[in-house]
Amino acid sequence: MWTTVLTIIAITIPALYCLARGIIDLRARRYGWGLIGVFSAILLFLIPIPTNVIKLDLPVSGQ
Repeated sequence: MWTTVLTIIAITIPALYCLARGIIDLRARRYGWGLIGVFSAILLFLIPIPTNVIKLDLPVSGQ
């Protein structure tokens, strides 16, 4: 569980920084850097987070 929490933190903090820098650069009319910041934040938010899958087989009723 801690691995998932640390992964979420490790992805969210840089993504929020990139998004904030991108917005600041767009407001300062530095469109190239602004778009790079926003797109990198989007890519960081799209990284899949590893989880553990538990398979549980239930008996079929009515047989």
